Amino acid sequence: MLLTIDNFTVSYGRHRVLDNISLELPQAAVGLLGPNGAGKSTLIKAILGLLKPESGNGRFLQFELGKNDKRIRQYVGYMPESECLIPGFSAVQYVSYVAQLNGMGRREAFKRAHKVLYLVGLGEARYRNLDTYSTGMKQRLKLAQAIVHDPHLIFLDEPTNGLDPDGREEMLDLIREIARIENRCIILSSHLMRDVERCTEYLVIMDQQKIKCSGYIKELCAGQAHRYRLRVNRDHKQAAEILRGKGLTVDHVSEREPNFEVMLDGGIHARDLFRHLTDAGIQIRQLIPRNYTVEEIYRKHVHINANAGEANGI
Repeated sequence: MLLTIDNFTVSYGRHRVLDNISLELPQAAVGLLGPNGAGKSTLIKAILGLLKPESGNGRFLQFELGKNDKRIRQYVGYMPESECLIPGFSAVQYVSYVAQLNGMGRREAFKRAHKVLYLVGLGEARYRNLDTYSTGMKQRLKLAQAIVHDPHLIFLDEPTNGLDPDGREEMLDLIREIARIENRCIILSSHLMRDVERCTEYLVIMDQQKIKCSGYIKELCAGQAHRYRLRVNRDHKQAAEILRGKGLTVDHVSEREPNFEVMLDGGIHARDLFRHLTDAGIQIRQLIPRNYTVEEIYRKHVHINANAGEANGI
């Protein structure tokens, strides 16, 4: 594992902001998902050594967390949610400056700055004053400074914040491209599960300062036992009523498409569905296992109240 954390606890005075966190992260694109105030940004700061845990330990590469903070930060890139640009600088000046802060020599820093600015689509604007940049350009610039020193671990804190729909899609495409580079872990922290679902393969869900769930998305969303999505040739509402009449649980009946979901339980088999519906002159066109969505995994592990939908990314 690239990063291992064991029983991390962090408090602000009497207020606990990370509560006994344990986590192992692979070299993969990781989605860090949770409502506002769950502890996502606090966890990132603790890993970077910007907050000291009162208990617990961890390891990044060969370095122990809390004892090698300066060395660790040379291998870590960070794209903050808030604006962090220097007024009066051009893009190439700013990105090369960040590279030098991370230990690069001046010549290599400028060389890398040009390269990553082209990568994020700012090559033609690299000499422009940052004060003239749009919100979308500033977000791209923050991404460029996070990757300029070729880090092993990249934290992206709400990278699509403030972007319009087109800009958001372009940013997510950029993140996916960067994530394909080998021996690199990207942690995308967001309260928008759509962004996480688009870009990542491993999921960490936080709520109330705790890790509620972690694992590969493909495994977490694996098909639910005995639940299937069923598509028929006609009159799907009649088909749903027929199966309900046989004692089966039927839900998610579509208003437009001829499909619904059915739970096979009580000794009922898939072949029984064909028999029940064929007797009514209805043909089954598709019968596939029903997988969980990321939203369903999220709802399963995160406390949601009636007024928290937007904050929870739903």
